[in-house]
Amino acid sequence: MAAGGNGQDVVPGRAPVGRGVPRSVLDTAGLAPRDAVALWRENMGFFYDVRLRNGGDDRFHVHAEAFHFGEIALSSYRCVAQTFDRSRARIGRDGLDQITVQVCLRGSHGRRDGGPDEKACPGDLIVSDLAQAQSTGTSGIDSLNLTMPRRLLAPLLKAPDEHNLRVIPGNAPLTALLRGHLLGLYAAAPAMSGQDAEAVTRPTLDLAAAAINSAVAEENAASVQLALAGEIRRHIDRHVGSRDLTAATIAALFGISTRKLYYLFEPYGGLSRYIQEERLRRCRAELVDPARRHEAIGEIADRHGFGHRKSFVRAFRRCFDMTPREMRALAAQGRGLPAGHGADRTLWRWIRDLR
Repeated sequence: MAAGGNGQDVVPGRAPVGRGVPRSVLDTAGLAPRDAVALWRENMGFFYDVRLRNGGDDRFHVHAEAFHFGEIALSSYRCVAQTFDRSRARIGRDGLDQITVQVCLRGSHGRRDGGPDEKACPGDLIVSDLAQAQSTGTSGIDSLNLTMPRRLLAPLLKAPDEHNLRVIPGNAPLTALLRGHLLGLYAAAPAMSGQDAEAVTRPTLDLAAAAINSAVAEENAASVQLALAGEIRRHIDRHVGSRDLTAATIAALFGISTRKLYYLFEPYGGLSRYIQEERLRRCRAELVDPARRHEAIGEIADRHGFGHRKSFVRAFRRCFDMTPREMRALAAQGRGLPAGHGADRTLWRWIRDLR
């Protein structure tokens, strides 16, 4: 189940929440449970007949939020257990022709009459085709939902009419890639402009198609590779101090060859250089931090994966045009750090992190 929002609305109250990517929020906090249920059914009634499971009316609360990225919508909702039905009569009346890929973040969602393998659990995807009948049920659930017009997605799919309520395992590499992309997109949406939204639409469609097809078509390859490189960079940033951060371990984690990994990092000067410079930036930040003035330079270097002091000093000098000791001394004196290629790389890191 998924629904796009409707402009820059907040419910209750329906007040605008800002410019940029149009946003819609529905939050039933402060409403009596019966009124909250009625509001939820009113909104979801555009798509589904909704019933609560386990008599949840007395504790019902829902928070839903949606962002509109040009011709696609990304929404989330958090709610108690319920059922969703979309009959052929309803399909004939409303004429909706969209496909949703739902990322299950908590709980489960799937066919009511299906077995365990037909229910999406945390990390999995489930595909909903609004042009086909559905009868599904959820536990208490958190989800992220990408809704796309068929005219945009179907040309990218193999057998586009055969994916309704299909569950795609979360451990599939392309599933993980799409999931990470959507989570990042959702987090970045409040700060994005309309131009940003237009720019991200095609790569998102390509990734969704690749995940559904379980393969990358030639025409989708550039978008998928760009997103894959972004996922790997974020993994490196999170684990940059680990001595197990090698080409072999990264390639195995993302299900690609080391050759493909090296290819993806050619624009960054190579994988080894990318990792080393990230480690050096972390060291630099700690060297100029007054709270860490008592720590030995060797301790800081070792914490960020530099086991040999001389090689660390040489690498640091190449990156920042001074030794770690000189960097720390300048910071202690309260003098500004000189401009140069090291400072410039820090700036590019800030720009890269605006995601």
